[in-house]
Amino acid sequence: MTGPVELPTEDSALLEALALDGRAGFRSLATATGWPQTTVRRRLAELRSGGVVYVDVDPALLGSWTAVGLWLTVAPGELAAAGAAPAEHPRVSFAAATTGVSNLHASVRCPAGAALYEYLAGPVAALPGLLSVETAPSMRVVKGASPIVGRRRVEAPRVR
Repeated sequence: MTGPVELPTEDSALLEALALDGRAGFRSLATATGWPQTTVRRRLAELRSGGVVYVDVDPALLGSWTAVGLWLTVAPGELAAAGAAPAEHPRVSFAAATTGVSNLHASVRCPAGAALYEYLAGPVAALPGLLSVETAPSMRVVKGASPIVGRRRVEAPRVR
């Protein structure tokens, strides 16, 4: 999916219920929408397969993880190639071209310990045209990704 998606008005109640509790079960979502559970299950499957809704897991539930923002400066002629590479890295949850001192940003999650160093010294160091990297570790994530509720136009993510 590469562009805006027009959502039917009926999806508002479903998205609002998920915004309040992203872990809500089919039964409570059915109550919130007034739909049968089978309809909720089918509609969520459609929204997930279309990239409108996605599962965001708290990494702490899977063990100890580190979230880090990377601010990369790459040679302008290599920006497209350097920007495409992180989108393929399994550790990157978000990547985008930026303006300013750096011209590429990536949000990275690594197991705690030496994994971040190995990631920086390996795949990041191998990026074409890489000139510099700055890291900004997140000590605590207060709120992760969530849908924009109350709007009918939802922008689909362009990178991962």
